Amino acid sequence: MKKLNASIRWYYEDVLDLLLKGQQVKGWRPIACKSRKVNGFYNKKLGVVIKRPAFILEHRTPMQFRVPTYFLQQEYILQPLVERKNLRLALEILRGKLNKYLKYGIFPDLHTGNIGWYNGKPLMFDW
Repeated sequence: MKKLNASIRWYYEDVLDLLLKGQQVKGWRPIACKSRKVNGFYNKKLGVVIKRPAFILEHRTPMQFRVPTYFLQQEYILQPLVERKNLRLALEILRGKLNKYLKYGIFPDLHTGNIGWYNGKPLMFDW
């Protein structure tokens, strides 16, 4: 995901405004989750997710282990879609890399529900 310039940010914020008003925007779908309601939307063609942030954005997850995250209006975030394959391998790799942070009191919410592959690296996401 490339860095957001002003015009791209405005596009996503305009889309977010329309979606929050209940209007349909071509290519955008609500995030479906069986266990809870997720306040967010995704666009598979653009490869992005817009949603309200959860706990991963707290200080307890080091930046190098997160997917790129951009903040939009009304506390919403924009993140890229990740590949959800080989999750056990991704979990093992991340667990090994995060072990050294445990002594500093950093305990990320690490499980197969919030990890995936982005640009060939296992990373954590929030959506």
